[in-house]
Amino acid sequence: MSTKPLALLLLAAAASLGSCTTRYQDLLHDRDSRIRELSGTIANLRSENEELQRREAQARADLEKSRTEGTGPAAPADAGAASRLQSEIPEATIGYSRGRLSIGIPDSVTFDSGSTVIRDSARGVLGQVANVLKRDHTGKRIYIEGHTDTDPIEKTKDKFRSNRHLSVERADAVARELIRLGVSEGSIVVAGYGQFDPKDRGTKAKNRRVEICVGEGM
Repeated sequence: MSTKPLALLLLAAAASLGSCTTRYQDLLHDRDSRIRELSGTIANLRSENEELQRREAQARADLEKSRTEGTGPAAPADAGAASRLQSEIPEATIGYSRGRLSIGIPDSVTFDSGSTVIRDSARGVLGQVANVLKRDHTGKRIYIEGHTDTDPIEKTKDKFRSNRHLSVERADAVARELIRLGVSEGSIVVAGYGQFDPKDRGTKAKNRRVEICVGEGM
C-alpha cells in the first residue's frame, strides 16, 4: 500500500475525530448552560415559595389578632366598645370574631359537664347579655355559636352523636333563654362548630364556650 492513500486515510480520521471532539464539547456546553438555567429557575421558585409561606404566616397571625383583639378591618370604629361591654359583663369574654362583636361565655359558667341545661347561676349573665342585645343591637342578626374541645363524647354518647351535636344543643339552649328574656326570636341564628373552631389550641377549657355574635341588619 502506498504512503499517499495511507496519509489521506489518516487525515480523514483526524478530521473525523476533530469533528466528534467539537460536537462533544458543544454538547457539554449545552448541558452546562441548561444546568445553570435550571439552577436559576429552582432558586427563583424557592425564593417565591419562601415569600408565599411568609405571607401565609403573616395573614394567619393578622387574622388571629383581629379575632382576639378586634383590630381587623371589620371591627367597629369605636375601639372602646368592647372594653366598655367587658366591664358591663365581666363573666364573659368580649372581642371580635370574623369582624363581628362577640360575647363569649365559657361552659364552666353556663353548663355542667355533658349537659345542655343552663345553670341557674348563668341566668344572670345571660340576662345582662339580653339587655345589651335589646338596648344596642335591635334589628341585627344574632348568631349563637356553640363550641367544644376535641375530647370525644363518651359518658353521654347515648344523648349526643358528636361534639358538633352537643355544641348545637348548647347554642340552642342559650338561644331559648335569650328569647325568654325578650330577644327577638326572628333575629337569632343557631350554629354548632363542635371542636372545629378552637379559640386556643393549647387550652381545652377556652374552647368549650358559646359565642353570641352580632351581625349585620336583618
